[in-house]
Amino acid sequence: MNQEKYNHIPLAPEQCVTGFGTTLIVAPHADDESLGCGGVISLLRKYGQRVYIVLLSDGTRSHPNSKAYPREKLRDLRERELLDAAEILSVPAENIIFCRYPDRNVPTMHSEGFDGAVQNMAKLLAIVKPQSIFVPWRRDPHPDHRAAFQIIEAADTAVAKIYEYPIWLEELGVAGDEPTQEESIPFRLNISQVLHQKQEAIAQHRSQITDLISDDPEGFRLSPNMLSRFAVPYETFFISKS
Repeated sequence: MNQEKYNHIPLAPEQCVTGFGTTLIVAPHADDESLGCGGVISLLRKYGQRVYIVLLSDGTRSHPNSKAYPREKLRDLRERELLDAAEILSVPAENIIFCRYPDRNVPTMHSEGFDGAVQNMAKLLAIVKPQSIFVPWRRDPHPDHRAAFQIIEAADTAVAKIYEYPIWLEELGVAGDEPTQEESIPFRLNISQVLHQKQEAIAQHRSQITDLISDDPEGFRLSPNMLSRFAVPYETFFISKS
């Protein structure tokens, strides 16, 4: 997704988030919540709306060969980074839910464990009772991101409005991944007044943007080009037409 192609869409004012009500942010990995939704989260909290964040994966595949950060230590680090980011975005720690599905193996509709994941999500939705749910774009090119949408779609979300957010669409998308005019409506939100908070929240994910973990040559790191795509004064979402 080229952000510039949506520049013709009028910006919705920040005050529109007051209509979102209690909101659930679905993050496949620690950092997705800040990259894709850091602005809307800040605005929701600014206007007194309740926000919950559910982290689906354990994040342990980002640096699989690190001896300094073996699996459990890496999982704990990434969860701590999410908590730090959430604090900057004014989301209390008690509103963060950790699912700890294996990184790159969040259950999809064709995999074992999907029904259980849907049941667990349905239970969470029944407790939180969100009026709005933010989840990665259904064809965002990462298996965990697509799984996140499939879980939400299969859970009972009849009372919640779904907003889909892109992360890897521009970086890794191929033909057929982008939203079509027939299936969704793009929506831009003005986050200019809270962009600094979003950037500070992104910065808390040090394991993903710095050399904090330096003993794994194959370790993941967000590129400056990728980060620049999320340093703009708006966030783009898609609302399904169905």
